[in-house]
Amino acid sequence: MNYKKIIPAAIGLYLVFLVVLAPAAWWLKLVPLPAQVQLGPVTGTLWQGQVQAVSLNGYVLPQVNWQLKPWAFLMGKVALDLDIGQIRQTTSPYAKAQLSYGFSGFELESSQLRLPVEPIIPLLKLPLPFQVAASGNMLLNIQKFSMGKPWCEQLSGKASWLEAKFQAPSGWIDLKAIDVNLSCEQGQLQLVTEPGNPLALNVTALIGEQGKYQLNGTMKPDASLPKEVHQAMQFVGQPDAEGRFTLKLQSR
Repeated sequence: MNYKKIIPAAIGLYLVFLVVLAPAAWWLKLVPLPAQVQLGPVTGTLWQGQVQAVSLNGYVLPQVNWQLKPWAFLMGKVALDLDIGQIRQTTSPYAKAQLSYGFSGFELESSQLRLPVEPIIPLLKLPLPFQVAASGNMLLNIQKFSMGKPWCEQLSGKASWLEAKFQAPSGWIDLKAIDVNLSCEQGQLQLVTEPGNPLALNVTALIGEQGKYQLNGTMKPDASLPKEVHQAMQFVGQPDAEGRFTLKLQSR
């Protein structure tokens, strides 16, 4: 028996277990977190653990759980299952994701994220002369995402604003649901709206390097929408022969 090979291997295996089985709270103390990120009580190990709550600039993510996948180490990757919140609590954030990081970069698959819209709006700091209120849930479903330059190598997914409503002077306006297909176009994130929403949004948006974006498309608010919506269209421009308003935006 070759003890010269067995002993170093045993020591290496022991050190690996020592690392992954150490308390997660101890490891997180070594990580320099941004000032806007705050962690609640931490339990478990690096292998499998939980943070009771994570605050991101005041936005709280409840019950953040993770579990490492040991087989991924054999492929030169670090992979984990991530769970946030509970799916039944529709007024709180929820996520279920499969993440990995290896030689090819960051990857995400079979993942879902749900965020209530109402607390997100104040964080967006929209450049509007009036306050905007909205409700509903943002739902993000990712079948496959792999990191590339500037953003992606592969992306297949869908984003939806469910039970979409926003507040006008006359009251709440129901937009039903707005769905967007997500894909990767030459490394850029591409968003394409699906038809069937009350605004008749037909938009394609590209997000490129350093967050630069361009958006092109049309919209034609349904006749059933309140007059405030139709009056606001005068700031968009003049409609074409079919009553559609052209949308064209581009970052500087």
